[in-house]
Amino acid sequence: MRNILSISLSFFFIFLCFLTAQQYFLILFEADGKENLALISLVLIYGGFLAAGTVAPSLIARLGGLKSSLIIGASTYALFTAVLTLENTLLLLASSIVVGVGACLLWVASGQIIADESSDKTAGRNFAYQSVATSAGGIAGIILGGYLVAVESASFMYLILAAFGLVGTLILFFLKPIREETKSRPFRPMFILDIRMLSLFPFLFGTYYLLGQLFTATSLIVVGLLGLSSVPALVIALRISNVIGAFGSGIFADRFNKAGILVFVTILSLAGIVLLVSTATMAPILIGTILIGFSGVTSYPVTLAWLKESLPEEEYIYSLGVFHVYANIGVIAALAANMWLSPRASFIPGLAALIIGLGGIVLFEKLASTRSSMH
Repeated sequence: MRNILSISLSFFFIFLCFLTAQQYFLILFEADGKENLALISLVLIYGGFLAAGTVAPSLIARLGGLKSSLIIGASTYALFTAVLTLENTLLLLASSIVVGVGACLLWVASGQIIADESSDKTAGRNFAYQSVATSAGGIAGIILGGYLVAVESASFMYLILAAFGLVGTLILFFLKPIREETKSRPFRPMFILDIRMLSLFPFLFGTYYLLGQLFTATSLIVVGLLGLSSVPALVIALRISNVIGAFGSGIFADRFNKAGILVFVTILSLAGIVLLVSTATMAPILIGTILIGFSGVTSYPVTLAWLKESLPEEEYIYSLGVFHVYANIGVIAALAANMWLSPRASFIPGLAALIIGLGGIVLFEKLASTRSSMH
């Protein structure tokens, strides 16, 4: 349990740093007429994350195991945020790729450590601690960022945020994983085409597409209606819903049917999309944002607990990599949609994916139960 709490505390500081920098740098770049540069940076981040996800198990072993991979990954978040202070395009784009790969190391290694210390009855709760800490860091960061951006320069804000990211990295030095995952693993990029994982692709794509929309299209819609000063209130409401969703879903996932939970939250996401795109008033937009945020953050602890329960132990680390590949395809698609579609029209692909994803959730449950009956 000590390792799980240490990872959660570390994630609080790391994502206080990164989520706040991400939220503001898109908006501030857009205000300076550099919105395409910001979107390209985000595409490189999530593209690097996606590419690394296909090789994560082999890469982690080559970097010395879970702990060292976790520390290396965490350090890239502080590095990226610090680079934002330099206002240098080439360094921004290079650091975007670096933090994308680092993010994969951070999330896959932390997911494996948490899974190793969890049973099927506690995995949902333990992954929820990580998600709650991440969202809580986002709440603290947006409050701090809102204050700093009002009284100081953007560069000063990014520097302070980078310092918090460094604190999160240092906490990870105190981890003592029960195993290090240093055994050389075969290179299995084609696990992304495993039929069990593919059945979850539409759901994960749609869910993370919408999460990508929350820091792109939704922010732009709200800023267009109420101005930049409205961002802290919106993000705080979103992160509070994330905390409630993550912790509640983690607890329920250990006690109730995981497929049923994912179907329920998918329906909530669909309702959130309707509210966001069908009105120009703040209340429905806020409610829609909260529903999408609540539902989206649920996917992480519930799906990872479900994969742990359903797949053989030797396949689990590969499934972690594939989870993040699928998720980041969704985020990249959201970023691309925002380059070509209006903020409201850009929600259509996510809507279609989630509708298909409902069937995929049912299919995965059948595939998993069929496999269990064969062993």
